[in-house]
Amino acid sequence: MPSRRKRPAPSRLGWAFFLLFVLVTVLATLWVLRPLKEREKPLPPGPEVKPLRTAPKAFRETPAPMACIIIDDMGQNPRLERRFFALGLCLNFSFLPQGRFTKRLATEAHARGFEVLVHLPLQAERKRDASAFISLQMGEAEVKKRVKRAVAAVPYAIGINHHMGSAFSADPKHMRWVLEETKALGLIYVDSRTTPKTVVPQVARSLGLPFAERRVFLDHFEGYEAVCRALERFIVRAKRRGPTLAIGHPHPATLRALIKYRLRLQKEVRLVPVSVFVRKVNGYDKTLSQKF
Repeated sequence: MPSRRKRPAPSRLGWAFFLLFVLVTVLATLWVLRPLKEREKPLPPGPEVKPLRTAPKAFRETPAPMACIIIDDMGQNPRLERRFFALGLCLNFSFLPQGRFTKRLATEAHARGFEVLVHLPLQAERKRDASAFISLQMGEAEVKKRVKRAVAAVPYAIGINHHMGSAFSADPKHMRWVLEETKALGLIYVDSRTTPKTVVPQVARSLGLPFAERRVFLDHFEGYEAVCRALERFIVRAKRRGPTLAIGHPHPATLRALIKYRLRLQKEVRLVPVSVFVRKVNGYDKTLSQKF
């Protein structure tokens, strides 16, 4: 009976390849199964941003008419919002307290020399998510607590303007509570004027609170051409009627329009930080470098 041949023993090289394959498989499995939180980190922390004044000319007296632009709804889209930082214009940025990226981007905006505001959610005529908005059903203590909490959520805030608020800003009692807390915190207030029935100017004056009012909405009507027309109105109004404040939002169309109008905004008006603008319209702007 013929004897069976013995199979040759595996070579050392073969074993090495086999062990390498097993190791790679194990590492790949561990990578796929790593904790979900680790995989869902929105963005790695960026490098430290050095302080940078984007528009030093805004602090000099020039013959150009004074104007101010606030970009609302910040803290939600880092890549898009950072493009507004890079425009080279003296803008101001208002951050939603509940914004996912508010703390990071507000800190970055401040480091770059921009002024930061709190975009305070107030009840609109059309009902929204009650948890996110300060409502007319709340009492004085709750309203003031919510204002204080919102300010604490936005680093380096020097003022407040409201998000929505068409119902709330028309109510003298509730609006007084908001403005009392604003003054107690040493902040300024910008009336977004989301309703013609706003009581902010009357209440702010009665409290001696520094404030300003929005006169132009840059992107009330969406679309590039509409924003361009609004920027044209903004420049013309500043030239004809004096200090003018506009509010826009971090939309791609608004960014495109600001890029188009960048040179005109630098030459035909004097864009200033909102605190400087508020001092001007309140009649105590003798020293532009003074802080509230």
